[in-house]
Formats: sequence, structure tokens, C-alpha cells
Amino acid sequence: MKRFFILSGGLLVMLGLMIGLESCSNPSTTTLPGSWDRMGSFAGIPRQGAVSFVINDIAYVGLGYNGLNNIATAFLTDFWKYDPVADAWYQVASFPGAGRRDAVAFVMNGKAYVGTGYNIPNGVNNPLSDFYQFDPAGGVAGSGAWTRVSDFGVQQDTVVLLARYGCGAFTVNGRGFVGWGNDVNLYDYKDLWEFVPTANSPKSVYPGVWIQRPGAGSKRAFPFIFVINDGHNDMAYVGGGYDQAGGQSYPVDFIRFDVSQLSNSGSGSPWSYLNGLTGKDKNGNAITQPRPRQQASTFSINGYGYITMGTAGGGDTWQYVPAVFDANGNIISGDIWNQYFSITTNVPITGAARTDAVGFTVSVSGKSYGILTTGGNGSSSFDDCWRFDPTGIEPDYK
Repeated sequence: MKRFFILSGGLLVMLGLMIGLESCSNPSTTTLPGSWDRMGSFAGIPRQGAVSFVINDIAYVGLGYNGLNNIATAFLTDFWKYDPVADAWYQVASFPGAGRRDAVAFVMNGKAYVGTGYNIPNGVNNPLSDFYQFDPAGGVAGSGAWTRVSDFGVQQDTVVLLARYGCGAFTVNGRGFVGWGNDVNLYDYKDLWEFVPTANSPKSVYPGVWIQRPGAGSKRAFPFIFVINDGHNDMAYVGGGYDQAGGQSYPVDFIRFDVSQLSNSGSGSPWSYLNGLTGKDKNGNAITQPRPRQQASTFSINGYGYITMGTAGGGDTWQYVPAVFDANGNIISGDIWNQYFSITTNVPITGAARTDAVGFTVSVSGKSYGILTTGGNGSSSFDDCWRFDPTGIEPDYK
């Protein structure tokens, strides 16, 4: 049986003061760590279900849906880049495919790959499988250039077009992966696919090949994912989401993907199960954790993962302390959650709780921050932009 050593909130604070690491005060106190600052608004029209990625510390945000528009133009194709030093937004080349929401993106070798999602032509839900590469160095005057690559599911000798939305995507050790999501029948998946841009398939006129890799955990759409480097390898952490067909539930399992345990042939066991979001430890004792949720936003800052917002979150923010394993695969420390300051109790300006917002990490003068922008609450779509500092301290009046 895997063992867990849970440190109390007070002890974590003491350790943080001693060794200079971020930590969390006990959530029962009146003050939680972290601060939210209102930044310049996103320059495009308000939207939810946008997609984001970061290349060379410049963030890019685009696509999404604004339900106040005519349905023919509600699904967007515009893209914008964000300079965190200047706190300024600039429009870049628009996405060449159809407008859509709830697509995914990942970055490899200085280029982004964007695809999947859905739109509603003629009133019919239309999941998508097309994918495109974005090169920020291409185009005119730094506007970037888009190139179509193989559709999601094009393999070396076969094609299984995986039209879907609400997928999850991540990059670890320079390798890009996409999986999960649901299809036109609202069937949810737990598969995982790796994209190899340098390979080609006779089944596609576009470059790139998708290779299926081992999946794990629950079927889900709209999972939350963050990537943390353990000093040797990037580790992807996957949780939350929603299982539409499987009892219409929020999955509670929480899993880690270690690409170093995956061979090029696809063999190996890259997945590890961590303590699920059940509110209890392995011994059944109550512990402090975020509630399971879908459509949350994430950041990765200084070796910790952060989640905020989502359908069950109400604007709360949480830090994840990565698990440390012994040689036998037992967890000997970490794998705990600490609550942080909420944007909805921000002083003097509160931010709105929301779903389907984008979150990403940027650096300014050598310090890393999380950025949250866009998203929606019911029929309302947002364009406000917020910067999260895990080392900041503000009063929490909840």
C-alpha cells in the first residue's frame, strides 16, 4: 500500500519560512497566501472556450465563443499575443480553420499546435479534428504564420479521425500529447495520442503523424492539466473533468504522466495514481482539497501546480505540492493541496468566478506569475485579465 505523510498547514508555513519555499497557511485562518492583480484587459472581444499557449515567454490567446454575436460569427478565429512585461496585447495572424471553441494547444520546438474543438453550423453540434501549426517567426511584421498539419488521428498507415472537443493537451520533455474529450454523441474518452511533426503518413497530404500511447484513469472531458519539472523530467498531472456518459459525474482520480517511463515503441508504464480529490487521505482521514471540477484553469509556477475557477470552484485557487516517490513507487512526501487567495474576494476589486477561461504562466524580471483571462459565467463572457502571484499576501474576507 502506498503511504502518505501529510504535513499540517502550520508546519508547512514554518518550513516555507525556513527554506524559502512557497507554502500555505491553514485555510481556517483569515488570510490565505497569494494575490491577484487586475491587468490590462484582453484586447479581443470577450469570449469563453478560448485556447492559449506560450512561446519564448510571449503568450497567445485566440478562438473561443461569444454567444451575444450572430451564430454565424459567434465562433471566433482571431488570435492575440500578450507581452507580460509591457502588459500589452497585439493582434497576430488569424487561425485559418473554422471558428471554434474548446480546442486545445501544445508547444514543441518553438511552434504551437492547435486543433480539435467544435462549432455549430446550421444549428448542429460539429466536433472537429483538424490541426494547425503556428510559427511566431513567420508571417509579415511578426504576425506569425499558420500551416495545416495532419488531422487528429492520422497514423502512419491508418486514419481514425478523432473529431472531438473538451480534450486535454500537454508538452513534456519536448513531446506533445492530446487526449480525453467527448464526441458528437457526448461519449467521453481516456485515450492519449502523441504528435510527431517530423513524420509523414501516406494517408495525409499534411505533415505529422499521431501515435496512440497508453491512457489511464477515468473517461473525461475538460480535464485540468499542469506540468511540473521534478529536476530531471517534466511530469504532467491530470485530474477533474466531466464524464457525460459514465453517470454524469465529476471524476475524482488524479494521475501523473512520466514520459521517461514510455519507450519509443509505446511500452512501459508512464502513469501513476495519486491521492484522488475525495477530501480524504488513503486512511480515510479528512484532508483539505479542491472539489472536483471541469473547465478549470491552471498555472505551473516554481515547481508547483495551481488550479482555479471551474464549474465547482466558485473562484477558489489551490496549489499542488508534487508527490515524491521512493524506489518502490511509494509516496513518501508531497501529494498535498494548499488553498490560496481567491480572485472573488480580491481587494479592492473583485473578479468574477468563471468557467472555460484560459490560464498560462509568464515571467517578468525573472519572476513567474499565472495569468487568467477570458472565460464565462452563464451567457456572460469576459475579457478582464488577472495576474496571480503565489508569493503575494492579501486579506481574505471570506
